[in-house]
Amino acid sequence: KNVPQAIGNLTSRHIFYLPNPPLLPSPQLTVDALIELNGNHWRKILTITAKLMCGADDWKTYRDNQLLNDVCFNFGDRLKQQKSNCHYICGKNHWTKFALSPTSEEYEQCDEAQKAWKKRGQDNDEGLLLLLPYPDYRQFNNKLIDSIKTAYLG
Repeated sequence: KNVPQAIGNLTSRHIFYLPNPPLLPSPQLTVDALIELNGNHWRKILTITAKLMCGADDWKTYRDNQLLNDVCFNFGDRLKQQKSNCHYICGKNHWTKFALSPTSEEYEQCDEAQKAWKKRGQDNDEGLLLLLPYPDYRQFNNKLIDSIKTAYLG
C-alpha cells in the first residue's frame, strides 16, 4: 500500500504534522477526493486547516480550491529543516514523537485553556513552531482557531 510521507505543496513554508496519513485517491489528489475516500475525519482536518490559513471568511471555497496548494501535510516524525518554516505539530500524542512538550520557559500558551502552545522567540516571518490539538472540532473549536490566527498568523 502506498503510504505518503507528505501531501499538498511539499515546498510550502506552512507544514502541518499529523500522525496518520490518509488513503490517497487516484488519479488526482483533490480535497473532494480526499474527503470521499477518507470520510468525515479528513473533512474536519481540512476544514480546520483551511480556517487557520484562510484570511477571508469564505474558508470553504479556500479549502476546496486552494488549501492543498498552500500547505503541506507531513506524516513523518522529524521537522523539515528549511528557512522560515511554520511548523504546526497536531495532537498531544504527536508532540512526544518530536520530543516536544510545552514547558513554561520554552513555550507560551496561545489560549486560556492551554490547548495550544507557541515556542518563544519566533514570529510568522522568521518561522513558528506551534503545538496544536489534533484537528477535531471538540479539541479545536472556532474560538481557538481565531485566537491562533489573531496572535500569530494575522
